[in-house]
Amino acid sequence: MLPKRTYRPNVLTSYRLKKKAAFTLAEVLITLGIIGVVAALTMPSIIVSYQTMVQRTQFKKAYNTVLNGFRLAEVNLGYHPLCYYSSGSSAEISDCNILREALGKSLNIIKICEDNALTNGCIPDYKGFDTIYTDEHPDATEDEINSAVSGVSGWKKNTIATRSYVFVLADGVIIILYYKNPSLFAIDINGMKEPNKWGYDLFPFKLTSDYEKALNIGSGGNIIEKGGFSTTHMIENMGK
Repeated sequence: MLPKRTYRPNVLTSYRLKKKAAFTLAEVLITLGIIGVVAALTMPSIIVSYQTMVQRTQFKKAYNTVLNGFRLAEVNLGYHPLCYYSSGSSAEISDCNILREALGKSLNIIKICEDNALTNGCIPDYKGFDTIYTDEHPDATEDEINSAVSGVSGWKKNTIATRSYVFVLADGVIIILYYKNPSLFAIDINGMKEPNKWGYDLFPFKLTSDYEKALNIGSGGNIIEKGGFSTTHMIENMGK
């Protein structure tokens, strides 16, 4: 009987197989280069998508907090205050003063600035509608600027800083009343955190009414810095 033969692989063949299974340095570098290019092309869109998602989440949370605050204030007052803006109707000053006080009790407020909100640390240094207009129209005359901001003087830079009534909430949200009137206001959805820009984290609102049910809040105008979104856009996209 012949002895059983033990198989011994050819050393050269084994070496060739191992050599074929490996990647060369050039192949690795090419692959990494392709990955880098793809990442460079896709990362900006991923970052923008993430920032948009965060913005919508913060907006929705702040919007609901403020809306519930107004409705709770109305419930606590026990009547439907005549402090709102709608077509052909203006706010009653006395009711707005009462509503402002009630709102201060229905929200989780940690600080109030009745004036000089900037120097008293209630708000960061926002641009106003006048300075935004000047940035977009650097050659505008003083008369043109005054005409552009006519009707929205409460959103001029100096007015916001010195004459706005401001609530700072425990979660950091800032509510800026137009002068001292809660029927027009702005919300900074992330407070002191940047960018502190209209249409990014700062949005104007107005208080409206369905007359029989409850107060509501809606868009208070189109004060938007370049690249930002309107309040209307943000409201319409809250559920997306």
